[in-house]
Amino acid sequence: MEKLKSFLLCFSLLIFFSGTVQAIPKEVTTTVQRSIVLLSTNTKEKPSFDTPSSLCAGSVINEEGYVLTNFHCIYEQKSVKLWYWDEDDWHEYDVQVIGEDPLADLAVLKVLGQDRKVPYLKFADREDIYTGAEAFAFGHPMGMAWSLSKGIISNDDRYARHPYIKAIQVDAAINKGNSGGPIINAKGEIMGVASLLVSRTKQNAGVGIAIRGDIAKKSLDTMILSGKVDRPAIGIGIIALFGKDSQLSKIKKNHPNIKTTIPNTYGLLVSKDDTGKRPIPKGLKPWDTIIGINDTLINNDVEFSDQLIKYKIGQVITVNILRDKRFMKVNDITLKILPVPTKLMYGKLLQPTELPKQ
Repeated sequence: MEKLKSFLLCFSLLIFFSGTVQAIPKEVTTTVQRSIVLLSTNTKEKPSFDTPSSLCAGSVINEEGYVLTNFHCIYEQKSVKLWYWDEDDWHEYDVQVIGEDPLADLAVLKVLGQDRKVPYLKFADREDIYTGAEAFAFGHPMGMAWSLSKGIISNDDRYARHPYIKAIQVDAAINKGNSGGPIINAKGEIMGVASLLVSRTKQNAGVGIAIRGDIAKKSLDTMILSGKVDRPAIGIGIIALFGKDSQLSKIKKNHPNIKTTIPNTYGLLVSKDDTGKRPIPKGLKPWDTIIGINDTLINNDVEFSDQLIKYKIGQVITVNILRDKRFMKVNDITLKILPVPTKLMYGKLLQPTELPKQ
């Protein structure tokens, strides 16, 4: 009986694990490959044949043939060339940038001189983008064009560069050349757009960051409509507090003239702007502690951003604060456009990825 139980247990485990293994059907792989483009970019307008260029990937994402890629792939690049995976089409195409979203590291390109239909990718539903889901990364890592790597979504609730930009962490191999390429599921749907490589060696360490599909889709729609993406902001500098024994001693050391009580609490401290370039909205004061938006309490900058993004630029909100041990409401705060320091974020251009020598 014990041997029978052991056999049934092992057999059940075998069925369980074999049932979880997925692969992309061949016809899906072929469609996805035809939807992925190779981008070669250069800071020179007319680079010579032997001038090293940077390689990126991109995805065709609608019937018009528009291509979604990373903003950092095209930022300050004077030459952007595009190729398709198609044995009947060896043309080199020029592109026009029709939309930019530096905060999300996304851009939309229109291919010039291409008038045929190309397969395009759709976005996965948000509920299908979850921690543990199998993920496949398409791109051109280290110049190895149209390569596919497999892994899982290690976390579906990271953020990239700003809490507004939700991202997924994947362990599928991502290297230089994967930037702008899609992270897809077995159905060929986009779950994310590869954007960042987290590694001390600048090589794949099993930690890649991709802009989550639902965020990329929303950005894409806005870029196609208006050419840019603006997001709301109050217009203040903030310092996160982390409860008891947080940054208080450091804050007081750096700002010895503070004339108010900073609470041992969670929330966001309104920092003082000594430059005068960022006037604090009327009703708020330096060293106020923000603890809520429209009576929804927040503890940190992520929760703060999650509340703000629900509103539109120009809308009026109420900010809940603590000031000198008193709970207060500051009404009639009009939301502004969040400034994006593009040069600061992307000051260092991509290092060229040389094609392997034949």
